[in-house]
Amino acid sequence: MLFSVLSPTVSVTFAQSDDLREGDEAFRFGYYKTAVDYYKAAYKKSPQPAIAYKIAESLRLSNSYREAIGAYRTVLHSSAANSFPHCEYFLAAMYRNNGQADSALIFYTRYLNYANDGQLAQRARQEARACQWVLDSIPDSLTFRVQHLGRNINSAASESGAVLMGDSLLFYSAMYEAAKPGSKDAISSDLVLMQIFQADFSGDEPNKGELNSWGLNNKEKHSCNVAFDPLHENIYFTICSPDDFADIPCEIYVSHRNKGKWSKAKKLGGDINLAGCNNTQPAIGYMPDGSTLLFFSSNREGGLGGYDIWYSVIDDNGKPSPAVNLGTPVNSEGNEITPFYDNNNRRLYFSSDWHLGFGGYDVFCSQGTRDNWQLPLNLGSTLNSEANDIYFSVNTDIPNSGYLTSNRRGSFFIDGNTCCNDIYEWKQVRKTPRRRVVEVQPVVSQQKAAIHHLLPIRLYFHNDEPDPKSKLATTSTNYFQTYNRYMFLRNDYKKAHTIANGNVVYDSICDAIDYFFDYEVQYNCERFEQFLNLLLDDLKAGHRISMTVEGYASPIHTSKYNELISKRRIASIVNQIMEYKKGILTKYMGTNGGSLQIREVAYGSSHAGREVSSDPRHTNKSIYSVEAAKERRIEILDYQYLEDDSSLISCLHLPTRAMHIGTYFTGEYADIQVHLKHTALDETTLDFISVGSPDVKVVGYSKLTPGRELVIYLRMDNRKAEPTVSSFLPLTLRVTGEQITQTMFLEYTLEK
Repeated sequence: MLFSVLSPTVSVTFAQSDDLREGDEAFRFGYYKTAVDYYKAAYKKSPQPAIAYKIAESLRLSNSYREAIGAYRTVLHSSAANSFPHCEYFLAAMYRNNGQADSALIFYTRYLNYANDGQLAQRARQEARACQWVLDSIPDSLTFRVQHLGRNINSAASESGAVLMGDSLLFYSAMYEAAKPGSKDAISSDLVLMQIFQADFSGDEPNKGELNSWGLNNKEKHSCNVAFDPLHENIYFTICSPDDFADIPCEIYVSHRNKGKWSKAKKLGGDINLAGCNNTQPAIGYMPDGSTLLFFSSNREGGLGGYDIWYSVIDDNGKPSPAVNLGTPVNSEGNEITPFYDNNNRRLYFSSDWHLGFGGYDVFCSQGTRDNWQLPLNLGSTLNSEANDIYFSVNTDIPNSGYLTSNRRGSFFIDGNTCCNDIYEWKQVRKTPRRRVVEVQPVVSQQKAAIHHLLPIRLYFHNDEPDPKSKLATTSTNYFQTYNRYMFLRNDYKKAHTIANGNVVYDSICDAIDYFFDYEVQYNCERFEQFLNLLLDDLKAGHRISMTVEGYASPIHTSKYNELISKRRIASIVNQIMEYKKGILTKYMGTNGGSLQIREVAYGSSHAGREVSSDPRHTNKSIYSVEAAKERRIEILDYQYLEDDSSLISCLHLPTRAMHIGTYFTGEYADIQVHLKHTALDETTLDFISVGSPDVKVVGYSKLTPGRELVIYLRMDNRKAEPTVSSFLPLTLRVTGEQITQTMFLEYTLEK
């Protein structure tokens, strides 16, 4: 197992036939990016949810997280969503890998509402815990500076597994492009292989990497994952079959240096390279008792999860003992990979996708030796990212420094902003103590703050959408329908521009289009979904809400027509609100005293920028330019609580996010105490308190006494409840003599 994205640099030719069949064939062989292209072509001809799901799966497996989010959302918004029961799980996973723990938590929780059994449900529970861990995380105790190693080492393909030999010779693995047929250096005519490289790093920057010439590389197979045993003058590394990129079997080899020359590599004996499984990523550790351990990752039977870390004792003759599973607390139900043992400090570093982390694989550290390991420590957000962070290594001769492999943002890539692994250098730095300045701020409702943090929300439309050429000011289309069609027009926007001005200009235009679709169209749609959830919570809590929706258009049509388009766009948003969760919000809507009042303002093209083209003959500027696209939008803003009196500020200090109140058990009652701080100068009490669940009753509450906490006593009836990893309970309060009603959220876990 290489843990590198191989497919971007591999070209595959299939017989010309149906796009869908070609996509399935590419997917089966692990050429996921090739599969995406075929599936997109098939979807354009026949936009079926089943094909959109294939696109989403291919994007996920090629680490194109952000684009995968859009594809999964297309499936969820379709009428066939129920046919894809794991769609919400994978959407949550993509949000998590994209650094959106809050959105991931929402969809993991939704998935768990109906998926209670199986490995994915188990994984979803753990991922939900990890999302909450991220949201509640405190400042890191360790601080790292992580820097990309640059183009002398990294390329648009994948590089991984950097380790320093001595203090100046860097070894790593990289995709090696085949030489011209007939050349003595040609390794294959139709494959690109992972090979071992080395680079001199005696200066401030490494020299350009060169193919290793010590005989470590196999010209027909992948060679990677170097580990040094300087005490016995051995190099361990992995050789993997190139036959199938979807599941690459790997074995561990060793080369010994004798009189300055490296011997021909030999496959390790014993049960290290157990048949029928992957055995990969060797690392060497010297124990206090004088023994030498070979750590490696394997998915063999007898482990705790997928890939576990195992070890074998290597005797002085290089013979390995039977492999032993490292066990808990290092290994888990998930995957533990890329071990590295720091002999100076007796710490095992590894990556895991199960232990609580920031997304994908995170790097962890466990202090210990052989069979005695402490609880793993996540190395924190200054080192780990929401993407995959693997192959952590420590420089033996240069304290507090080393290397890391990651597909985080900022890595070079061929296609997709997280497709490929690059090598990064890390250095541990001291934290500079800062004086904390405490500012007294007015306390506002958590719900209100969360909503106003989302505003304004800008939702975008393709030209003349919805209902092209219509002369009506209304539509039956909802926004998600127009959004789903819009997201698949990205390539059409690019094709509308030519390269007449040169590749550099064309590439710049394409980059701007990608940024617009990813960080304007998709991002705002995600915020709109969050907004609808919060709006429903507000209305359920009894608030009266006023909001403004403004509609805009680009100047390509007449002013009168553009005003109609703006009104149709506003109508599509109102339709989406009315259709949300099978129409649950419609009972709150109305023009005469309804709890939800929507003020509609259609500006048409009157506010469009003067630089935006209105010439229908040059559609690359008037329709397919980012400047024109930004004018075709609606904005949601001016969200007001009609009962608020801004001159009256509550003395309650409610938490800014959900308060976790503990774990309870099904089949019984649970007595709960909620402790809240306040700033009341005189003794007072509550005149309104409500909980948003029929199974929870308010038993009593204390007075707001200066110097003491407000205590609220609840009784929860769990006799008929089902286990859940994360449930939220709204608690609405108002202090006597004040007019602001505030809502906070209590989070709890139920176990059997």
